[in-house]
Amino acid sequence: MYLFVKVLTRFTLWLYSKRISIYNPQLLKVETPMVLGSNHPNSFLDAIIVGGLMSHRVHFITRSGVFKHPVARAILRSVNMIPVYRMSDGKHQLSNNDATFEEVRQILKRGEHVMIFVEGLCIHQTTLQTPLKKGAPRMLLQAWADRLDVKLLPVWLRYSSFDQFPKEIDVNLGDPFGKEVLNGNTENGAAMLAINKQNELQLQQLSTVKHKVPASFPKLLLFLPAMLAVLTHIIFYFPLQRIAWKFKFDQYYDSIHFVLLAFLYPFYLLTIGTIVWWFFGAWWSLGAVLFMPLLAKAYALWK
Repeated sequence: MYLFVKVLTRFTLWLYSKRISIYNPQLLKVETPMVLGSNHPNSFLDAIIVGGLMSHRVHFITRSGVFKHPVARAILRSVNMIPVYRMSDGKHQLSNNDATFEEVRQILKRGEHVMIFVEGLCIHQTTLQTPLKKGAPRMLLQAWADRLDVKLLPVWLRYSSFDQFPKEIDVNLGDPFGKEVLNGNTENGAAMLAINKQNELQLQQLSTVKHKVPASFPKLLLFLPAMLAVLTHIIFYFPLQRIAWKFKFDQYYDSIHFVLLAFLYPFYLLTIGTIVWWFFGAWWSLGAVLFMPLLAKAYALWK
């Protein structure tokens, strides 16, 4: 399920975004275990993007509230989501975090990545929400106690909009750091503070990184395919947008919209391909299925 969703995510990101710019892209291919300490501006779309771009397997620390329904829990667990419990979930639930951190411990021992949102909450903001929480330092200290060479990779995510399509997305990756930030201090509180201080410093710096906008196609050349995209996709796109819009004030609009597009667009292409095949034959059907995503991309670049 995880690999299928990753492929689907990369395809949908290509359609969904006008531009994706990555700072330090070589870090996307690191295969040694890392804790990805990220800001959290846009609900679970943040995890979708990072998981889709990273070459190595990533697991995601996710608030426990979304796991309540058994079906949702099964789906989320199948794509490497791990629940974390907060005081707002009830004081009696906090002990469940012991199992969460033990699971993280085993993941890092297997050499895989773990992503955690270090602000501890999701807000549509372009600035870092401090103070940072203690989850990432706790993971690192446990890994180092297990004699694992685990580093923390600061990740800064930035969107041109939280409710518009298409969008421009910046993924800024910092410099991975490890035990050297402790300066020999093994006291737990001071160690956690040192880790968060270094992560915060890098995240603040990454938030200022600007990307060079690549040269674009002349809009005049894109106009005709963009209008064809509107004609061929309007009956698919707008109903999904209306559904997702209901979640705007819960900060889930972008995430719900993306997921609906990702999972339903292949079915829409299949439906169109079947209709074209019925009336015009197999070759026309294949052409329609291959051509329509190109029209959609033309619209994203034109708008």
